[in-house]
Amino acid sequence: MTTKQKGLISGFIENLPENEKQKFKEITNHLEKLGYIPQKQKVKDFVLSFKHNTNGKIIAKVGIRKQKGFLSIKFFACKNVPEKYMKALGENADDACTRLPPPERDKLLPNEIMLPCTLACDVCTGGKMRYYYQYPNGSETFRCGAYPVLIPDFTENDIDELKRMILEQHEYFLSIA
Repeated sequence: MTTKQKGLISGFIENLPENEKQKFKEITNHLEKLGYIPQKQKVKDFVLSFKHNTNGKIIAKVGIRKQKGFLSIKFFACKNVPEKYMKALGENADDACTRLPPPERDKLLPNEIMLPCTLACDVCTGGKMRYYYQYPNGSETFRCGAYPVLIPDFTENDIDELKRMILEQHEYFLSIA
């Protein structure tokens, strides 16, 4: 990792509230050990995406919004996903829709809220890179795996589970490279 990339991570950690620094340091260290390098995103908030240095896949994003850190990860290849993360997937379903331009987004029916990529990209074609979700009412749908899922309010107790899921997703990316 270059000095500039290390500086991006340390700058991110330094700007976090004190009570969040350690958990984000553990996650970013884990990503670094797996070969992911930070890239600053050109967005309003401070956001780093972590892209693998050889296969080019983005697995996670970290950032600061409203003076609070956030973590988004990809986990569509993971088995035994805890309910907390599946719930996050369902709660952030419309987040994927916001990535569509208004004409395509406005064409979606209410039951298609997680299907924007069937209109906008081919990442989830064939079902290999998509999340499947079952709503409490029993209906099922999917969400494209092109974008990391926001993990709300993760704690120190979630670190080991998050590391396991990141590793499992990473191993999947290596298997398809």
